[in-house]
Amino acid sequence: MNPDPSILGLGTAAPDDSVTRDDSLALAMDHSRSLDPERLEQLYRESGVSERGCSLGGPGMRTELLAGLPLGTTTSQRLALFMPRAAALAERAARAAFADAGREPASVTHLVTVSCTGAESPGIDHQLVDRLGLSPDVSRTHVGFMGCHAAVNALAVANAFVRADPDAVVLVACVELCSLHFQAGETSWDQQVANAIFADGAACAVVGGGPGRCRIGALASRIFPGTAALMRWDIGDHGFRMTLSPRVPGVIKRGITDWLGPWLDAEGLTIDEVSGWAVHPGGRDILEGVRRGLQLDPALMAPSIEVLDRRGNMSSGTILWVLDRVLREPAGGPVLGLSFGPGLTGEAILLRR
Repeated sequence: MNPDPSILGLGTAAPDDSVTRDDSLALAMDHSRSLDPERLEQLYRESGVSERGCSLGGPGMRTELLAGLPLGTTTSQRLALFMPRAAALAERAARAAFADAGREPASVTHLVTVSCTGAESPGIDHQLVDRLGLSPDVSRTHVGFMGCHAAVNALAVANAFVRADPDAVVLVACVELCSLHFQAGETSWDQQVANAIFADGAACAVVGGGPGRCRIGALASRIFPGTAALMRWDIGDHGFRMTLSPRVPGVIKRGITDWLGPWLDAEGLTIDEVSGWAVHPGGRDILEGVRRGLQLDPALMAPSIEVLDRRGNMSSGTILWVLDRVLREPAGGPVLGLSFGPGLTGEAILLRR
């Protein structure tokens, strides 16, 4: 048996409710009246998102989240909406992952949960133990507040568990309700970009020994020097505030080859030999920065562009949505998963089909 752990199955779930680009633009127009409406409309038209999951739906955003207040409800009021919706969404994604893996929840020895949009303890881990009927003795680890690249960090944890014990079965569960942190009132254009692209969703992976959808190989991390102010996720009085500088795509374009090239060389690969790219769709310009920096065929970005268009940026779990699509393609060969988050930090994972 190959000693490398495998991703045995993947499962995803989105809210039943969604908002279209026009719905989102109307919400932004109503709650950011001091901003240039033509520039705001251009931002939404060029966001790369035509529709995205929203746990509250458009009407719920207005009544439960914004409630006619200039800045919307308080952070504590927003976080009170998280757990019931997030737990149900994570359960659906987990059951889909178990079905894909051909495993039962009772087989899980380790649970790794991921979220940066909720804050409550006992947390989503306790909810999943109860809802899925996991053993009360399951080992639990939470990866919190790391942002869009956190699914790769969670897969790294799962990889370590299975390498230490080949009989381990790990459930990685990512769930984010980014819509709860919609920012109203006098906001920066950075924050308006976040308002335009972030969405709600869940994604899970079952990791263990033996054959699966792909094997986990090497992992790599890079903190890009001098970029801490370019991408941030801060707790405000009216939700969490996102900073996403327009300089980020340029930093990625200039620095990505110097990071990934030597790492892949050590793994006996070149960039051209990677046949599938599961790139977290942090935004249309970020995807283009990756593509141009690595000089990739535009077709390789299609799964990421599709997820961004139809689902939006669901933060941590989005890369698993993209990976699921990449692994369904008929081409063989290695796959590289790639995400960027606050820092600016990049996380990469090499997978072999």
